[in-house]
Amino acid sequence: MRLRATVIAGVLLLAGCTPTPAPNPVAEISSGAVSLYEQVIIWEDCEESFECAVAAAPLDWQEPNESFITVSLIRKAGTSSLEPLLVNPGGPGSSSIEWLLASYESLGSDYLRSNFQIIAFDPRGVGKTSPVECSNLGLKDQVLYGSSPYRFGTEEDIQYSADLSYRFAQSCQGEVSTGYYNTQQTAKDMELLRILLGSEKLNYLGYSYGTELGATFAVLFPDQVGLFVLDGAVDPTVDPDLALLGQIKGFDKALSAYLVDCFTRASCPLPNDMAEARDTIAGLLSSLENSSMPTDFDRDLSLTAAIAGMIVTLYSEDSWKFLSIGLEEALAGDGTTLLLLADFYNDRDAEGGYLTNLVEANYAIACADEITYPLSSTDLTQEIMAASKVFGKYFAYGENSCDGWAEGIGNQVLDYRVELPNPVMIIGTTGDPATPYEQAVTLSSLMKGSYLLTFEGEGHTAYGSSDCVGKVVDDYLAGEEISEDSLYCR
Repeated sequence: MRLRATVIAGVLLLAGCTPTPAPNPVAEISSGAVSLYEQVIIWEDCEESFECAVAAAPLDWQEPNESFITVSLIRKAGTSSLEPLLVNPGGPGSSSIEWLLASYESLGSDYLRSNFQIIAFDPRGVGKTSPVECSNLGLKDQVLYGSSPYRFGTEEDIQYSADLSYRFAQSCQGEVSTGYYNTQQTAKDMELLRILLGSEKLNYLGYSYGTELGATFAVLFPDQVGLFVLDGAVDPTVDPDLALLGQIKGFDKALSAYLVDCFTRASCPLPNDMAEARDTIAGLLSSLENSSMPTDFDRDLSLTAAIAGMIVTLYSEDSWKFLSIGLEEALAGDGTTLLLLADFYNDRDAEGGYLTNLVEANYAIACADEITYPLSSTDLTQEIMAASKVFGKYFAYGENSCDGWAEGIGNQVLDYRVELPNPVMIIGTTGDPATPYEQAVTLSSLMKGSYLLTFEGEGHTAYGSSDCVGKVVDDYLAGEEISEDSLYCR
């Protein structure tokens, strides 16, 4: 799940290629040669040790015989005899295909990779599946890296940011409405893939936003739920502003954990006092509200980029060292490392372009989902500002972030209270900044009979980084009995 404001968090790595197999499934289905459910997924070698394929899906599941899109898939070569399991890394907007290519050898556990045919598919609007495309990358750069010409927090500044966001949204509207790129339509694509893969039940591993996608599938197709692991769980019922408030509190808590660790190190660039250290970081950001900081590149560090560069390091303890480097440099007037961290966050490449369509897909999907549900009438601006002395005020004015983006097409208001024939494994980390632990508790209460696995620790998601969590999840995937005592790790 990502912050719903100017800064959009993302962690994507490589670019790959997906060959288009012959015959083309969209052409076959459109011509009437085969029906939607008779199409055959044809796997072809790609990316040295992987296999790629495409499947046709209706653009709109309300009109399944009208227009079609192609859904791109990838799996590890040599795994075709294993039981299929779909995966999603989160976002929304993250490319599952690029993620699998970059992280397959460390994904989950040895047991997972040895016993399942792990299949990544790019959700609609993302990567290689009918991607959202924007006509003006200059506007995208302005949204992510630009500075307002007005004093921060004034009516002119807020209106400038709202107008910029709207113009960017409009630049991403093409012949196909982005309203089709919503979570419910994608969940129905997953049911189609289950059928085409010949699976009696759908096995699934979802991280972060991927848990919301999995939960949506479970509500729409409860009898088709097989082995489901939902790590970094999202509460799909929470109001967007309340979700943002929870995230700000989560990142503020993660910042405190970073500072506690930083104080133990001789290299810590901050005063050895919690209040003074927070004041120092807040002062750094305040200094960028109406100016920018030079870097080693031909771009200065803006306030928006500085926040992105800090936020991305708080997703994992392993990244805290980069925050220390970035802060040390920035306090000396050099924004280079924070700018590089922001580039990593936004998937921006060294040549001035972008490696993926993460940002625009994030907006398109999140807004298509958000507009489906009635927004709260409660103004949480003051609560968001108070949630973090360092970050709060910079996320308090995001109510216009979906202006210009399409409302979800084919969405319905769902009741996520569901009884499932098979229990799902829900994982929550107590120090998770992006999807706070409380959301895992709520999702577990909604999905009756589920397991709630608590990991007491820092960071966003735990399967693949905690041996204890790995053992419990592997036992679940193996069909072993899960005891109550095993559902706590630290």
